[in-house]
Amino acid sequence: MRSVQICLGLALLVGAAGCPPEGRFNLLRPTGLGPLPAEVPTKEDLVQYLNYNSSNIPGLQSDDVSLTCYNGPVGVPVGAMLRCQGPRNFRMKATAFGSEEVDLGSNDQEFWYWIRRGDKYQFFCSYQALENGHVKYTPFPFQPGWVMEAMGMGKYGPSEKYELAVEKEQLKLIEKTKSPQGLPVRKVIVFRRRAAQGRDAQVTDFLLLDDATDKEVCAAHISQVQIDRATGTILPYRVDMRWPEMKLRMTMKLDGVGVNPNPPLDPAVAFQRRPLSGVPGFDLATMRPDASLQRVQGFER
Repeated sequence: MRSVQICLGLALLVGAAGCPPEGRFNLLRPTGLGPLPAEVPTKEDLVQYLNYNSSNIPGLQSDDVSLTCYNGPVGVPVGAMLRCQGPRNFRMKATAFGSEEVDLGSNDQEFWYWIRRGDKYQFFCSYQALENGHVKYTPFPFQPGWVMEAMGMGKYGPSEKYELAVEKEQLKLIEKTKSPQGLPVRKVIVFRRRAAQGRDAQVTDFLLLDDATDKEVCAAHISQVQIDRATGTILPYRVDMRWPEMKLRMTMKLDGVGVNPNPPLDPAVAFQRRPLSGVPGFDLATMRPDASLQRVQGFER
């Protein structure tokens, strides 16, 4: 079940992007296979392309998410529901063998996670503490804002923060930044240089690399996309994730995805951390159990 815990954390790093049904980026539109175009989009074009897709996805929800986690040749299937609403609101709750097993979430103030068969605590941390460098440990490679960027719902500018790498088959937007622990890392957004065909993704990968060693910390590969019939928005369908250091891999399929749910999601309901009966809280900023929450739940230190 530990592999399920980490894989579900990585599920928050899912990428979402395809080719918008209309737009000014002719080099990325489905014009058919053939010679590589001589003209290359600028990084400003690519950032605007990402923002176009993001502007059409203020909210997402699905009650039919299929996860398969691998810590070896045999996968562990888990069913989940997903709710997302920019800029930081998300919620994923998963069940296994008929019982609730996982609650992952975030809002403007904090993020949290709970694994029934993992650690005994409901872990949480404020974004303020994370941004101030007070957090020395997080349950998965995590940076504020990256979750929604990888979900295709971020604000990707300004373009000046990126370098553009042009390769034979790919275009890469590369941002040099730091991890919550202050270590230099690179965030890489990979575009297919040829126009995507059918259900192929135009934006294929979201990578986090250790800048000192060039090793992959974690990654999300989008192999298939889907089109929301109501809005024409391109959404992820099949996403393969990996965490090389832990030798973990996960495949996620998103069925029954709704864009801009009506009525809109209520943040006070969908994206709030709730005390769990019999489960003490644990603050990742202080690295101590939350005494006030423990008293409410009958867990005195």
